Amino acid sequence: MNVDPLFGSEVRGRVLEQLATRPSPQSAYRIARAIGAEPIQVLRILKDLRGLIQQSPEGWILTDDLLRSFLRNRIRRRANEIRREKDQLLVQFGLKPSFEHGR
Repeated sequence: MNVDPLFGSEVRGRVLEQLATRPSPQSAYRIARAIGAEPIQVLRILKDLRGLIQQSPEGWILTDDLLRSFLRNRIRRRANEIRREKDQLLVQFGLKPSFEHGR
């Protein structure tokens, strides 16, 4: 497991990102399945994050709006970086990059 210096572990960071990108509450099992982690590990992480998230009968939800905004921006920046790298590779191989096709 890689350690994310900002969140303490890769799994904790992925749990928070999963909560930040979903508008409705999710169960620990659904989060675990989405990020490829063990449900018990996700449940422990969720319980450790009680100040930032809330549990409802439908599942867990991220309640800290500032953290949600930060995580969404982080995901968007990472996706843009990956897209740029992919476009550079396409150009290198003589193919048309994606930005010429509507992005």
